[in-house]
Amino acid sequence: MSYEVYRMKCIEHYDSIEYKPDAFICFKTREDRAYNALLAVGNYLTDAVIISFEETDTSTIAKDIRKLNIPISFIQVDKDLSAGILPCLRELNRYVLEKEHIGIDISCMPIPFFAQLLHFLFTRHSNKIITIYYTEPAHYTLKKLFDYSAYNGEIDIKTVPGFEGETSHFNEIKRVVFYLMGFEMSYLNNLIPQDVNPNKIAPINGFPAYYPKYKDISLINNNTDFYQRDIDIIYSEANNPFKTYNTMVMLADKYSGYRIDIIPVGPKPMALGACLYALKNGNNSCRIIFPFPSEYKLNQSTGSGKLWEFRL
Repeated sequence: MSYEVYRMKCIEHYDSIEYKPDAFICFKTREDRAYNALLAVGNYLTDAVIISFEETDTSTIAKDIRKLNIPISFIQVDKDLSAGILPCLRELNRYVLEKEHIGIDISCMPIPFFAQLLHFLFTRHSNKIITIYYTEPAHYTLKKLFDYSAYNGEIDIKTVPGFEGETSHFNEIKRVVFYLMGFEMSYLNNLIPQDVNPNKIAPINGFPAYYPKYKDISLINNNTDFYQRDIDIIYSEANNPFKTYNTMVMLADKYSGYRIDIIPVGPKPMALGACLYALKNGNNSCRIIFPFPSEYKLNQSTGSGKLWEFRL
């Protein structure tokens, strides 16, 4: 198994865009960073697609986007991202069919959505060039210093379509969970369903984090479970999907012979690295498990930080 050679760049000025896509897909939320990447590449586009949970039109989006003077299509997707994404993918298929270079902004895109989108592109459009954009938040919307939740309503823990891997009974096949840590307190026990029953858990925390306090919040909210179980925490850069990919390569070598389950509830770039690992190492029968909520929060952060460009 070889390590991934990667290309990533921090975009400090819009004229420093290195890869110029001819298709662009992003997700509509109420976060300040939702259209940051679209504004950065807008002058190179002939059109763009905005995905939303709600019906929308051009008049409801920011003035800066309307000033781009390019056709923008809106595609509505069902909130049940564990089953309702297929109609959206059909429309996206028509959009990307004649395109060569696809830009995708995952900043505000729910993790199970972009996981399935990448699976679709890797299996149906493997000849396309894909560039991923991600804008760091300036701040997450924490209720209190150590109180954060990315989801609302009931949580239903399922495998992400396209990443079903293999199920097994306990001790029939040894299983290891690669757990990409988020902020949610005591989530570890709740996120690992009974049908997984892992023999080993490998928690991966984002370090360096975007800002030091976010690494600390994650550790404080999760460390009790790990300490009680005598589990060591592994670290991988929060804004580098390729470092997460390589971390999983090393862990897969360590747990040779184990079936791999991945729970990507940490930062989006780390979740991207997890998806890439699962897509490129299907012979390991990787499963991606996710806590699908009944409702996704549309304002999880405020402000915009660094804009990153990842060439897949």
